[in-house]
Amino acid sequence: MSMRQTLECWIGGRRHHPHGVPVSYGYELVEGEIPTELSQGWRDPSVPERQHLAFAPLIRQMFEGQPREDFVALASAVNTTGLSDPLIIEVGCGSGWNSEVLPHLLGRSVRYIGLDCSAAMIALGSGCYPSAQFVVGDATALPFIEGACDILLSGTVLMHLLGYRQAIRECRRVTRKWSILHGVPVVQNRSTAVLKKFAYGSPVVELVFNEQELLQLAGSNGMKVHRVFESFPYDLADILGEPTFNRTYLCKIM
Repeated sequence: MSMRQTLECWIGGRRHHPHGVPVSYGYELVEGEIPTELSQGWRDPSVPERQHLAFAPLIRQMFEGQPREDFVALASAVNTTGLSDPLIIEVGCGSGWNSEVLPHLLGRSVRYIGLDCSAAMIALGSGCYPSAQFVVGDATALPFIEGACDILLSGTVLMHLLGYRQAIRECRRVTRKWSILHGVPVVQNRSTAVLKKFAYGSPVVELVFNEQELLQLAGSNGMKVHRVFESFPYDLADILGEPTFNRTYLCKIM
């Protein structure tokens, strides 16, 4: 897909976020029982287009030579693996923008399969990126055989999974060489926190991980952190009482 085609797909003739809905708002700390509807928010059929259009200016900026920090972090992580032609499976792919981000920033094609729990997301991605492959699936029970890919990319999805422990086990099972835990919000002192927020107008759960707990969990599943990349600023100190950071972890399979 050419740059012009990509921008037309992303922008679709509209330059503003539909209905003025902000990307994320209404953060609240959840203590006690977690409302069940929070685990279903990303399946809201109104979310895919809103998310897709919200990313349009970021894609445009990337093509103009100003990629956002998380795009750079992801491309740097893939490049650091040293693999020249890896098969990448992205879990939580949304509409599949990373199938365009990675080739652009790496300067070479990539073999890409995107997975998302939302059928509407996958339908949108298949329409915008017909050269990529997409599948509907659950991050905690991936529909792939053991060692199916070279890089398993957990694409900014771990933070939305109450079953994150099983999701990390699945990351390890499905990849042969590397796993990338991308765009993970972390704190240093308090324990892993559960938040409620609205994402693109839909109520969802968000986890902010204690970094040491997260790294220990990865290690116990045979994933050794090889390198850490800083991403865009994401500070929820006003909610959690200490600074939070957004990081991408390149993990080598042991």
